[in-house]
Amino acid sequence: MGGLQGKLIERSKRVLGSATLTLLNSEGVDTSKIDELFLKHKISSSAEREVELLLKNGNLVTPVIAHGVELNHLPLFLKGQEFRDLLIPQDIAFKLNLSVGKQSRLIAPGTVDTVFEDIPRMATLFVDGIISTDVPEVDMYHIWVRSTLIQNLIKKHGNNKWRLYGDFDVDQLKADFASTPLASQIQIKTWEEENNTLVWALRLETMVMIFLFVAMTMLVALCITSGLLIFFDKIKKDLVSFWILGSSKKKLTFSAFAFLNMMGFVTVGLGIVFALVFLWGLDRFGGNIMPEVFIDRKIPIHITMKGVFISFGVPFLISMIFSWLSLLQFKTEEEELLEEIRTIG
Repeated sequence: MGGLQGKLIERSKRVLGSATLTLLNSEGVDTSKIDELFLKHKISSSAEREVELLLKNGNLVTPVIAHGVELNHLPLFLKGQEFRDLLIPQDIAFKLNLSVGKQSRLIAPGTVDTVFEDIPRMATLFVDGIISTDVPEVDMYHIWVRSTLIQNLIKKHGNNKWRLYGDFDVDQLKADFASTPLASQIQIKTWEEENNTLVWALRLETMVMIFLFVAMTMLVALCITSGLLIFFDKIKKDLVSFWILGSSKKKLTFSAFAFLNMMGFVTVGLGIVFALVFLWGLDRFGGNIMPEVFIDRKIPIHITMKGVFISFGVPFLISMIFSWLSLLQFKTEEEELLEEIRTIG
């Protein structure tokens, strides 16, 4: 589960960036300080003019989020793509019946000319390429256009958003921008902050999986406890013989509890080792075992110390609890042990 979630987040960050910097008012603002701080923090970034528009082909219209990018400074995931007008994902191409070389119209509903006040501004573009980002929400609504074309269409100049890629200290970056004149005009959000609903859903999914894992472990523990009760009933006479030879009931109970805990520690530990070996083999030799409809045809493996700790700690803790419960009935009084001796005689 962690591997699938990790791949989803990795693909989304590859396209949308690990964080975004939004310039609330880009008109007449000197943005050179932004690039200086990015260079200082060694952050790979992509500047763009982002705006919500409509894309039309014949009678088919769909809302889109247009990214006006500079052709000589494309985002990392678009490196190697050559286009002059318009780059669209496969989902939008299918929705509007577009293909490479076809014409389409980009409409800015909120921008009109002085002469034609009721008619929104629009531009005719050729589709230069069709791509797939493997991020559903991006493939359904996002397009990439030449930056100057977007600026001319909406009659606004300059970039209003920077997408930041890679790992960096977001808090330190925010602190550095807070001491600049642009502090009131800048808003920095991490990918997690912009996708808080998705992050919450993934966290809930993880919690449900952990709950199911604990419930399954409890079920297995109940079965094992039933076996232990039968086992201790079989060896009750042996325990009584040790008591007669001078061993205290407390020592007998502690020895049995220690043995069960040691057995639980070894078996759970061996289970973790075998699981890690299996996952390593699946990651290395698994191949593409998922159907073609899945984005990740190879099952992604993601092992963390937190996951290993939970996988070991939960079964071992439950085994300790149920082992103790199975031993409670053997904390009997002397008369009950004597009664067991009388039955032997």
